[in-house]
Amino acid sequence: MIEISSRATFHTALLMRAAQRSAHLPGLSWVRPLLFLGGCFFILLFSLNSDAAEVEGLYETEVLVTSQGRDERNEAIRLALDEVLVRVSGDRNTPRLEALRGLYQRSLQLVQQYRYRALPRVAGQRGDTMAGLSQVLWLSFDPAAIDQALRKAAVPLWGQVRPATLVWMVVDDGGLRSLMGGGSLPQAQQTMQQQAQRRGLPLFVPLWDLEDQIALRFTDVWGNFEDAILQGSARYATEAILVGRLFRQSDGLWESRWTLYQGGESVHWQANAPLQAEVLSAGVDGVADHLGRRFAKVFDESQSSRLKVVVKDVRSLAGYARTSQFLQSLDEVTSVQVDSVVGETVTYDLQVRGNSEGLAQTISFGRTLVEVPAVINVDASGGLHTPSWAMAGEAYDHLWYRLLP
Repeated sequence: MIEISSRATFHTALLMRAAQRSAHLPGLSWVRPLLFLGGCFFILLFSLNSDAAEVEGLYETEVLVTSQGRDERNEAIRLALDEVLVRVSGDRNTPRLEALRGLYQRSLQLVQQYRYRALPRVAGQRGDTMAGLSQVLWLSFDPAAIDQALRKAAVPLWGQVRPATLVWMVVDDGGLRSLMGGGSLPQAQQTMQQQAQRRGLPLFVPLWDLEDQIALRFTDVWGNFEDAILQGSARYATEAILVGRLFRQSDGLWESRWTLYQGGESVHWQANAPLQAEVLSAGVDGVADHLGRRFAKVFDESQSSRLKVVVKDVRSLAGYARTSQFLQSLDEVTSVQVDSVVGETVTYDLQVRGNSEGLAQTISFGRTLVEVPAVINVDASGGLHTPSWAMAGEAYDHLWYRLLP
């Protein structure tokens, strides 16, 4: 995980140079679906004006345990590795691949850090609850080693920048219908957010304030009226929209119907289960499975290219550091160098896996850069300026962006 503060001196030096140039354990196996995800380690930025689709903590997780014994810790590490591999690849089948068996055999060596913390006890709680699970084991794995193993096994990698998803959901419980948003259905919100964290999916819940209620009617969501939903979701500017309709049948079984709108297409699926939490998780899993298949990439280390990324409106050192950090965080990018700084425009020289089209798609999921038409007038004084790489006639692909506030 890159910390801006630890890179400040490095970024300053770059800026100056550019300016100068111009298995199951008893009592634990049933916890597999309950890997405990604490908000302290897994950060999804959910405000409307933040980098909402930039997911941190992909290689970290927490597992509920009963003790700090070695055997239980080793089993917890394997369970945690399962989750990390699913999250990084976007595919729930990844942990079962034969090609990754060797990764599990050295799972202990993949752990960079771990620590325990006690679970808070609930007032009035008697005795041990949750089968004696009273502690949480936090684990951080080596990203480079995991990525290398996945690439060697030709497993797709889903980078840190991911499509954000807005979820509209109505629950019908015995004829009483409620729309999830704002302060309504808090338990359902928590369940879906926890599953989204498990899968590394940036998930938004609507505010369902007056603006939402004017733009979208309750019946529009229940009827899954596409045009109304897309228009009513415009203020959130997410790349995907999930619509869910849940209702309890007479026998108590929960039935759910889900639709994902993304990229001008729609995908539909259903799920039935005795528990509401199970169908809610199935909704999130459906989104993560679909987006993972679409956007996770198999990287061929023998295929790489260089390209220029020109970024306008970089008005401060903080903006420069944010831009540089964002580019370094992209999974396609293997090397970032500054080519030139002219006024408020920074030109980066990138070494990337794949081509410019794939990189541009990944950048579009973030909230850091927005694509702009190619420009030549980038001189601080307003005069015409041609970038040095263009003057030299170098055969580079290039992308043009503006740094968002």
